[in-house]
Amino acid sequence: MTAAARPYRRLLREVGYLRVFVAGLGSVAGQAVASVCTIWIVAVQTGSTLDVAFLGTSQLAAGIIFSLLGGTLVDRYDRRRLMVLSDFVRAVTLALLVLDLELWGFNLLGFLAAMFVVAAFSTVFNPAEQSVVPALVGPELVPDANGLIRSTRSGVGFVGAAVAGALIVTVGPVTGLATNIGTFLFSGTLLTGLVVASPRRASAPRGVRSTYFADLVAGFRWLRRARGFLELTFSAGVFNFCSTVVGTFLVFFATEVLHGSALLFAALLAVEVAGTALGSLAVGRVGAVRWAGKAWVLPYGVVSGAVALVLALVPVPAVSLAALFSLGLLGGLAGTAWLTAAQLLVPSDMQGRYFGIDSLGSWAIIPAGQIGGALMISAYGLDPTYLLAGVVWVIAGVAFLGARAMWRLSYPPAPEDAASFRAVDDVSGRPGSPEGSRPG
Repeated sequence: MTAAARPYRRLLREVGYLRVFVAGLGSVAGQAVASVCTIWIVAVQTGSTLDVAFLGTSQLAAGIIFSLLGGTLVDRYDRRRLMVLSDFVRAVTLALLVLDLELWGFNLLGFLAAMFVVAAFSTVFNPAEQSVVPALVGPELVPDANGLIRSTRSGVGFVGAAVAGALIVTVGPVTGLATNIGTFLFSGTLLTGLVVASPRRASAPRGVRSTYFADLVAGFRWLRRARGFLELTFSAGVFNFCSTVVGTFLVFFATEVLHGSALLFAALLAVEVAGTALGSLAVGRVGAVRWAGKAWVLPYGVVSGAVALVLALVPVPAVSLAALFSLGLLGGLAGTAWLTAAQLLVPSDMQGRYFGIDSLGSWAIIPAGQIGGALMISAYGLDPTYLLAGVVWVIAGVAFLGARAMWRLSYPPAPEDAASFRAVDDVSGRPGSPEGSRPG
C-alpha cells in the first residue's frame, strides 16, 4: 500500500466517518438524478424558460432564508438528530410530490413548494454534516476526510446526472425523481446509528436562558472577531460571483463560441469534475491547511481569474478543456482547504452558525451572478462577458492579497490569531475556553 493511500484506509475504518461518507454518497447520487429530472419535468410540462428559472429561484430562496436558521439550530440541538430529521423530511416531501404527480398531474406551485421544502432542510443538513466530521476523526485526518468526501461526491454527482438522462428515456422523469426518496431514506437510516459527541456550549449564568436570537447574534459577533474568516467570507462573495457567471452559461460558450455539440459541453463539465476531485484530494497531500488562507486566495482568486481570462481570450476546444480542468483543480484545492481550516479552528459550538452565515453569502450571490451574467450577455455578448468576469476575478484576487488576517489563516493558527478563534459565551459575550473548541 502506498503512503498516500494509508490515510484513506484509516478513515474508512472509522465507523462513524464511514456512515457519513456512505450516506453522503447515496444522497448526492439521488440528488444529482433528481435535479435533472425536476428541470426536465418543469420544462416539458410548461415549455417556459421562466418557469424553469422559478424552479431554481425557489431553491435559492430557501437557502437564503433558512441558512442562518439552519446554522443556529445545528449549534443548539443534537446534530445527528437534525441530520436524520432532515433526510426523512426531504424523503417524505418528495414522496408526496411523486404521489401528487402520479394521481393528480403536474401543478407548478405545488412542485415549487416541494422543492422549496427540500432545499430548506438541506440548509439544516449541510452545516450539521460539516460540523460532525472533525468529531469523528482526529485533527490530522480532517484534510483527507474532507478531500475524500468532496472528490468522490464530485464524481458521483456527474455520474448521477448521466444516469438521470437514461432514466428519463427509459422509465420516465417521475420515476427518476423517486430514486431520491430511497437515497434520502437510506442516508437517514444509516445516520440513525451514528454516535457523535455533542459540542460543549459555554454555560450561561444561572437563571438566564440563551435565546435563539442571542445565539444568532453571538455567531455574527464571533465572526467579526475572527477577522481571517470574515475576510474570507467577503472574498468568497466576489469570487463566487465571477465563477457563477462563467459556469452558468458554459453550455452557450460550448455551442456558440466553440461551435461544439452537447458532447463538448459534457466534456467540459467532466474535466471540471475531474479537476475538482483531484484538487480536493491534494489538500491532505500538500498540507494546504497549514497555509489555508494562501490556499484560498491564490488558487481561487488570482489564478482562477487568470484561467478565466485564458478561457475568454483563447476560445479553442483544447484550451477550454484544459482551462475547465484547471478551474476545477483550483476550486477543489481552495474549497477543501477552507473547509478543513474552518472545522479545525472554529469552535465546535460555533460551527453551525459559522457555516450558516458563510453559506448565506454563497447562496445569495448565485442569483446575482446568474441574473447579472444574463444581462451582460444580452447587452454585450458572451465573449465580452467572460472577459469582464475574468478581469474582475483577477482584480479581486489581487485586492484580497492585502487581507492580512486571511493571508495568515492556518492550522495550527498563528499566535497573534489564536485568541480570535476562541468561543464566545452566547449570553454574556465573554471569551470561552479554547479547550472547548473541539467536541468529545
